[in-house]
Formats: sequence, C-alpha cells, structure tokens
Amino acid sequence: MYRTVLVIIIAASISNCCAETSGMDNITFADAPYTVAIVPGSDASFNATLKNAGVGYVDVSVIVRSVPDWILVNGTNKLRVIRRGGSMAYPITIHVSGDAPPGTHHFEIADQSRIDKRTWVPVEVYMLREGETLPARIEEVEEEEKIAEIVKSSPALGFIRVRSYPSAADVHLDNVYQGTTGGDWFWIYNVTPGNHVVSVEKYGYERYTETVSVSERNMTVVSASMSEIPAIPAETAPEKVPAELIPLAASLLAAAIIAIAIHRRNRNM
Repeated sequence: MYRTVLVIIIAASISNCCAETSGMDNITFADAPYTVAIVPGSDASFNATLKNAGVGYVDVSVIVRSVPDWILVNGTNKLRVIRRGGSMAYPITIHVSGDAPPGTHHFEIADQSRIDKRTWVPVEVYMLREGETLPARIEEVEEEEKIAEIVKSSPALGFIRVRSYPSAADVHLDNVYQGTTGGDWFWIYNVTPGNHVVSVEKYGYERYTETVSVSERNMTVVSASMSEIPAIPAETAPEKVPAELIPLAASLLAAAIIAIAIHRRNRNM
C-alpha cells in the first residue's frame, strides 16, 4: 500500500512540474511580417496565421504590446485550437483615430499558449492620406527579377530566404554557417531539394530552429522571431528556487518520510 502511494505522489509531482511549459517554441507565425495601410479615422484588417509544430492540440490566443494610444486592436483575445502540424488564421482588425500622426508606425503581436513560449513579430501600420493608395515597393519588383534569375541559373535546385527579428543574427543551414541577417531578407542559394534544418542565433536570444522542405525552382521562406533571454542577477540566482520545482520537492520529501516509516516498521516486525 505504501509503495503504491509513493508511486502516485512522485508521478503527480512530475506531472505538475512539466505540464505548464514544454520549453520549446512550437507555435510560430507562418506569414510574418505584417503590413497594414490605413486612413486615419478608419478600420483595416489582416490575417495572422499561426502554425503548430508541436506534439498535440494546442489552445492559442494572440496578444499585443507597444500599441500606440491612437490604435485600437481587436480580435486577438479569442482562444483557438490548432491541431498538430496544422495552422490557424486569426483575423485581426485595427482602428486608427482621426488624429493619428503621419508616417509608418508599428506594434507587436505574439502567440500565447500554456505550453509554449511567446513569439513576438512586428506589425507595421502605414498612414494613408485621404485618396492616397499604397505605392508599389521598388524592392518587391527587384525581388521578382532576382527570383527569376535564380530559377533560370539553377532549375534543379531550390533556395531559401530568411529574415530574423531582431536582425544581425547568424544563419546556419544543416549546422553550416551561411552568414548574418540584416534589415532585409537573407538568401541561401543552390539548396538541394528535400528537408533541411535552418537555425538562427543571436547572443542574448533563444535559438530559433525550423525544419523546412525545399523543392526545385521554388523559394522557402523562414521568418525567425527570437525570444530574448531574461537576465538573472548573479547575486540572486543561487537563492531563487524555480516555482515549478516546489511541488516536486514537497512530494519527494513526503516520499522520503513514507520510506523511513516503512523501513522502521519492517525492522520492528
């Protein structure tokens, strides 16, 4: 009987310790970054697509930060279920007040679930004047021409482009260093078709790793949003006990007391 109780206590303590977070970044935005053009005093909408690379179904919502006072963000508080390997689009609506200043501004959105770390990505908001339309970006035209040249020169191979948040991060393909990201896309050319592992690293941030599938004549996009590693003061680090270890410690203490009691009873018999 005592041994059964001991096993139950230990199992419960391990479950409590590890249920809240997997320590992995399995929920990521599939189509970041996001750009919204809007006339002050009106509404605009966009879809933020999240994908689940974890091991099961996950309840996920979207949260925001660094939102200017004159921008109202709606549609982020709804909880949605994403199956393993699946994705879900979150329709997000923003309202900008009529006194919004001109120019381009931004805020950030992130996924939020109980078993995953947050992934922050920027949303750029471009203020249009009345009657103005968003001009075509010159770099988009240049990019199309660049892709056409790559496909023509290496028709049997694929290519990958990477953007990191923040920038100035080291990019590795299958553990081989490729270069450092900048403010624009970082390109990896002449990639053989098949599955490859892309990892992005920057000092002070969690390493981002993604397995991608590359096919002939096609481009694979990787948007790496890295979470900053929180700083822990050296003088307080040895004294602080992680909250998730408290149930485990208490259960192990109870198990030790029960084991001592069993040992004494057996010795007195």
